[in-house]
Amino acid sequence: MTLAETLIHLLPRGDSRRFGEVFLEHLEDGTLRARHRHDRMELEGLEELSSPQELREMAKWDTKGEYRPLKTAPNLISGWVTSCQDSSEFLKRLDAIYPGVFATWAAYEKGTHDPTPLRDTLDRQTGMYRFAGSITDQMANEIMRETCAKGCLRTIAWPISSECPTSRLKRPPQDIPVICTEACTFAVSEARRLVKEAYDKANPPSES
Repeated sequence: MTLAETLIHLLPRGDSRRFGEVFLEHLEDGTLRARHRHDRMELEGLEELSSPQELREMAKWDTKGEYRPLKTAPNLISGWVTSCQDSSEFLKRLDAIYPGVFATWAAYEKGTHDPTPLRDTLDRQTGMYRFAGSITDQMANEIMRETCAKGCLRTIAWPISSECPTSRLKRPPQDIPVICTEACTFAVSEARRLVKEAYDKANPPSES
């Protein structure tokens, strides 16, 4: 089954799903439609975006006109709609908003893509980030709570270490999950910051 076919399987005609901040619909006439969930009760006045390029450009900026470096941050702008009848084209449009997110869920659900433990990700770091792997479990939980949960729509699927496996995530009936199977650069940067902060606190500069 292709990714486009998987999408149609999860979104049959006459049904709707939530996908992050996006509301998806598959109309009875075969039209696939997406818009911001805040606009799910209305269509009038929404700007029609008819290509992946237009959607990619829209998703670059938040409501303040500031650049969105994290595409799964909870600040996608509203006021737009996109629709087509080709599932492959529709998937390209969703990928323009959330790059690779649907493919990640599809592979995870099929069992062909396993999450990478946080410590494995951190242990691969080099250069200025090479000390990030020395975080404590307390620091790891702080990253998950303060950086990941507050700043990203993704649901964490990775464990802190391979010795602490997590339960497999289940798909809620009305959702297509937005999941995280490996800690991103934002989490790695926060790990480095916490390690450096702890080191500096434990090793204050000596008075001359």
